[in-house]
Amino acid sequence: MTLSDTPQVLRGYQDDPKRVFYSDIEKALTREVFIPAGYGYLKPGTVLAEITSESTNRSYNFVPYSFEDPSSDINNFHGAYLLIDGAASTAVHVTLNDSYKFAVGDHLMAMDSDTYGASAVDLGAITAIDRTTYPNKAVITVTNNVTTDITVANNGAVAIQTYATAPFVKAVGFLFGGVDTGIGENAAGAQGVIVLSNAMLYKGLVFNYDSEAKTDLGNIESGQFIILK
Repeated sequence: MTLSDTPQVLRGYQDDPKRVFYSDIEKALTREVFIPAGYGYLKPGTVLAEITSESTNRSYNFVPYSFEDPSSDINNFHGAYLLIDGAASTAVHVTLNDSYKFAVGDHLMAMDSDTYGASAVDLGAITAIDRTTYPNKAVITVTNNVTTDITVANNGAVAIQTYATAPFVKAVGFLFGGVDTGIGENAAGAQGVIVLSNAMLYKGLVFNYDSEAKTDLGNIESGQFIILK
């Protein structure tokens, strides 16, 4: 990729491949999954969650697990941050690129650093996605009001529901190998492999992992290792 017609060298940075799984992956319980478009490159060990709502045609696809508290690790949060505060309105304003993480029919939830967990907001299903009215953002229309509790100042964000009740997100496993789902309009998603049980990982190499994910997965931690039973 070139950044312009001017002769140049783009050195980028080195992202060394690391062994995320300590145990023999052939002994783990795994399955192939499809990850929808828009989440960019997902590294090995990314925590995954399952889209469970049957009102969307993407049911049983897998998406990166979204933190219950989106301020806990902004760099590894895989939802979409709001561009304007929530209101008594069904309009959700996000960046154009982030809008391609979602499709009509997906069930969304909203939360921020003050309103998360049991207080997360059920936004219901997406009814429309407008990417043409504004040149710099998209407006997603959902079924239920975002509410004034969700604010930009507190890292207000939305994500696809992966659990039927609050907090509306649930971790189910770890991505075995890195995959590129793409970003923006031309993103197409990716096939991947999820590790569900009988594995040990290096905790320091797992990125979107928090205490809630640990509880969801029912694993234990021992020193530098995550033990997935």
